[in-house]
Amino acid sequence: MGKVIVRAIGQMAGSLDKNKYEIDMSPGLTVRELLKELSYLAGPGFADSVYDPAGRRLNEYITIFINSKEIRSLAGLDTRLKAGDVVTILPPMAGGLD
Repeated sequence: MGKVIVRAIGQMAGSLDKNKYEIDMSPGLTVRELLKELSYLAGPGFADSVYDPAGRRLNEYITIFINSKEIRSLAGLDTRLKAGDVVTILPPMAGGLD
């Protein structure tokens, strides 16, 4: 058994109450299960910021990386994690040229 490092950037750190968690992982842990664990640790505000209003899908504006790969290019929420993985959660971003 090992740990997964979770880093939250910007307003996501506020949703988690801190910008870094070390989560003990069980074999076969998926991103979906990790988010459920983080929701338990951080409370409903985190889940509200990560999932769509119906709570069924990942908010389309949230970006999650495992190491340097975005989960949408992997197996999405069903991506399996390994000990030592670094999961980075980025908040919605907007901007551009005026």
